[in-house]
Amino acid sequence: MPHSFCSRLLPLILCLALFTAAKATAQIEAPSLIQEVDPDTQPADESDDSDVYEDEEPGPRRPGNKKPKGRNAEDDEPVAAPPTPTTPANPSPPGPTPTPTATPTTPAATPTAPTPAAPAAPTRAPPPPLLAPRVSDADLLVVWDNWKEARNKGDAPGAEQWRKALLKLRDEVAASDFDAFSVSLLREARARRDKGDLNGAVQLAESAAALSPNLPYARFSLADLYARRQITSVDRYAPEIQAGVTALMKDPRYLRPALADLGAMGLLALLATAVAVVGVLFVRRVRYFVHDFHHLFPRGMGRWQSLAVAVTVLAMPFLLRLGILPVLLVLFGAVVLYLTMAERAVAAVLVALAGLIPLAGGHIARATAFAGTVAEDVYVLERGGFAGDDAVARVLTRHSEKAATFAELFAVGRYQGRRGQLEEAVTAYKAASDVLGRRNAMLLTNYANVLLASGDAEAAARLYQEASQADGTLAAPSYNLAQIYRRRARAVPDNEVGAELERAAETMTVAQRLDSTLVGRDVPPDDRMLVNQLLLSPTLPRSEMMFLADGSVAGRRVESQLDRVLLGASGMTARLYPAVLVVLLFLWGSARDRLRASKSCDKCGRPVCRRCDPDLGAGAFMCSQCTNVFARKGVVPEPLRARKQAEVQRHQTWMGRAALAMGALVSGAGHVFAGLPIRGAIYTFLFLLAVSVVVLRDGLLKAPYGDAPVYLKLLPVALLLLPLYLLSLRGLRKRQAQ
Repeated sequence: MPHSFCSRLLPLILCLALFTAAKATAQIEAPSLIQEVDPDTQPADESDDSDVYEDEEPGPRRPGNKKPKGRNAEDDEPVAAPPTPTTPANPSPPGPTPTPTATPTTPAATPTAPTPAAPAAPTRAPPPPLLAPRVSDADLLVVWDNWKEARNKGDAPGAEQWRKALLKLRDEVAASDFDAFSVSLLREARARRDKGDLNGAVQLAESAAALSPNLPYARFSLADLYARRQITSVDRYAPEIQAGVTALMKDPRYLRPALADLGAMGLLALLATAVAVVGVLFVRRVRYFVHDFHHLFPRGMGRWQSLAVAVTVLAMPFLLRLGILPVLLVLFGAVVLYLTMAERAVAAVLVALAGLIPLAGGHIARATAFAGTVAEDVYVLERGGFAGDDAVARVLTRHSEKAATFAELFAVGRYQGRRGQLEEAVTAYKAASDVLGRRNAMLLTNYANVLLASGDAEAAARLYQEASQADGTLAAPSYNLAQIYRRRARAVPDNEVGAELERAAETMTVAQRLDSTLVGRDVPPDDRMLVNQLLLSPTLPRSEMMFLADGSVAGRRVESQLDRVLLGASGMTARLYPAVLVVLLFLWGSARDRLRASKSCDKCGRPVCRRCDPDLGAGAFMCSQCTNVFARKGVVPEPLRARKQAEVQRHQTWMGRAALAMGALVSGAGHVFAGLPIRGAIYTFLFLLAVSVVVLRDGLLKAPYGDAPVYLKLLPVALLLLPLYLLSLRGLRKRQAQ
């Protein structure tokens, strides 16, 4: 072909080439905004079958196609990808940095092909990403060590910054207390107090109370330091004492040892009352037992010989170490014939109750057991403080052995979710669901929290709705669902904002109606939207945690020990024989007249014995000497009458003084000695209960990290003991004066 002809066709060839390239370019669509946010999302292919294969290449997407499957309403308009959150500038030393859990990514390169004009993006700010801080015990320990190092170096500003960092971490992981750190501060505060640095001690105690506001020991220590620094500042230490008592009453870890100590004090007071009453009655009537015991032997036997035999018989249970109850039963049986009906009844009841002390002690041990049980692991996990990782390991070990309960696994999941261990929390919640075998509103709500923190808002919303249906009284799922609706309202088109906000308001109204404390609840700022602070996380009911406090082993151990000390044997038979013997002895005491047992002379106190003086009638209440002196006129000369009257006066004076002495030694013992057993037994029990508190002021069961101050125990005792003691002596003197 001639060269000139080719030159004339060249412009035409170039135009055709440009036209073909432009047409091909128009058939290529730019990636949608959904693909920009999530490059893995593939649009659904809704073209006809004839268009699927064309030259072995997929055909161009036709305009007007339906939306890809799985698109939400919020994808209808372009949404700018929210920026990755950054930690704001903070002068305090940073702890473990929370990481965003659902931060979208943007492709590195964007096609340069021309794209059709997109609608204008909404002017509202997108919802901030949710942050789930991943914090372990090691991270907490690093911040704590830095705080200690700054304090040891005297770097006050640095120490304050690290203290704020630790408080911030406690709030971010939704922990209620950091007990171990607070106790370390309190020990340092005590050391400074001993050195005379009260101001430094107060500052450390205040930091300890701020780290663990629910730790009774921290509150009591702070109150003590406030009082030491200025005793007149009642408004400073009185609220701390009140807060400590309130925390003690609410916290099973400290309440249960206190209840165990109180129960032990009551049982000790009961045993001591039985010993005191039986001992006083024995001392009061033993001379009549010795008198009648002598009549069991031949007349030629001396009284000292029969007395030696009587002492040997009475001391036999003690010598053989049969226990306290056998000794009491022998003493009671020795004098039961010489007691009044009221005295026999009071002594019998006290001895029978003392026989039940092992059973009561075992029940108290079972009911108040907490330390070392599974319930303590759940307790540590629910509080979310330091040393929770060890509790998680123990629970997971039990789970591997198929011995973990729903409460344990639920607590593990909640702990791991607050610590940012989202995958582990999901595993724990699934295991808890398998163990429970049914829907549980608390489990669904906490599981939804983990899913929302992971970025799956749709699944979280469904679980919140299921939780509300499972338990209509739980406010947390409705509240958390309202937060999802509010976040959606910041991402949907303008024409859908009102509907989302209306749904959020309705759901929040339901939550606030169920829990009025949610009215005005603050939400975290947008620059640090922490899941633990935004959402509600239902806690495990206390009843389910207490169910795991198995004290059966401790109860059996306590029962066995008390059986050996009190009864000399163990088993149910050993606990029943004191009650059976007491009933038999009580009936035996009613046969005094038929057995011709001695009585007490109302005048001189000598035995009224019908064996020694057959002339005395069955109803005689005076001995033969007093009968001749006071009942029969002119039988006894006047000098002998005066001598007998002096003897009677000395006897009455001695009895009064003995009663006062016993009443001064033990309140109520004087009343028992004077013939008022019921009133005396009540006085004795209250007095000995107060004494038991003083004796056991350090407690039998030690609470973790410390116990309540001694003055909290001794002050009520003093208020009870002193008036009781004075009233007892006053009543005894008043009766003797009549």
